[in-house]
Amino acid sequence: MAGIKKKDNGGIGGIKDKFSTKTKYKETNYYNCGEAFHNACGLPGPVMGGINMFLGHSNSSKTTSMILAAADAQKKGHLPVFIITEKKWSWDHAVELGLQATKNENGEWDGDFIFNDSFDYIEQVTDFINEVLDAQEKGDVPYNLLFLWDSVGSIPCKMTFDGKGGKQHNASTLADKIGMGVHSRITKSKKEDYPYYNTMVVVNQPWVELPDNPFGQPTIKAKGGEALWLASSLVFLFGNQKNAGINHITATKNGRTVSYAIRTKISILKNHVNGLGYKDGKVIAVHNGYIQDTKEDLEKYKKDYSQYWNAILSGDGDIKLEESEEVEITE
Repeated sequence: MAGIKKKDNGGIGGIKDKFSTKTKYKETNYYNCGEAFHNACGLPGPVMGGINMFLGHSNSSKTTSMILAAADAQKKGHLPVFIITEKKWSWDHAVELGLQATKNENGEWDGDFIFNDSFDYIEQVTDFINEVLDAQEKGDVPYNLLFLWDSVGSIPCKMTFDGKGGKQHNASTLADKIGMGVHSRITKSKKEDYPYYNTMVVVNQPWVELPDNPFGQPTIKAKGGEALWLASSLVFLFGNQKNAGINHITATKNGRTVSYAIRTKISILKNHVNGLGYKDGKVIAVHNGYIQDTKEDLEKYKKDYSQYWNAILSGDGDIKLEESEEVEITE
């Protein structure tokens, strides 16, 4: 049997010239969620040009980080696109965290952002994202875009919304619409020749998978199946895997006590950007962002904002700021 005749193709150099790609990518950049956030987990915030997941139990400060990223996007001249499906949005809190927004003559909040909270099911969200991206490609939205979805798991797919589906249909829809659609449109903006940066941050509700043996540990899982997890370049974990694992820090006056801060963990659960990230970082979430989890920073915050809390806790008498006796829940 005759062998295959070799053809002179210029050696390995010629082969590479013919078949290798030469795509160039932009330098890695992040949205900044503050110094305390950076020190806690080892990264400044969500990576640009990718999908980022903020995963954690309730009241672990996920939305705080999302708004801080949006405020930094505004500072950079980028356009935040809020997709609010959990119906727990507070404009006053967002402004306290640095989002540039003011009330217009009609009493509606306005600013350099897009805000949409009119969704009933997942397909409406993904159609909206694609509509905005289409407008960008046509030149009608000439901005770098930061999509912020709060939160995945709070609305079903159309079939489930109509009473004909369930969890598996929600997961399948996310896999089709995000994993095989929106994901590629977001990540292609990392290419050097693409005129804009497009980024997505999803706040995700969790569920906990119990161990299959008495010596195992519970594992946090993202609602909506594996598609968003697989599509995410970064997954930030807020709190513990099993539960929120937070400490409340309180202000007391005339026998009335309010929680004015929480101590929480922020760590990197998945990193397909540079592989780095801390697993044990803690921060203190306050009304206007994060402070570092040190006695010095907490005392400074108490001093700087004692009058702020004194005004909220009305009445005569001194205000007492202290950490509660609540014991932090650990894994």
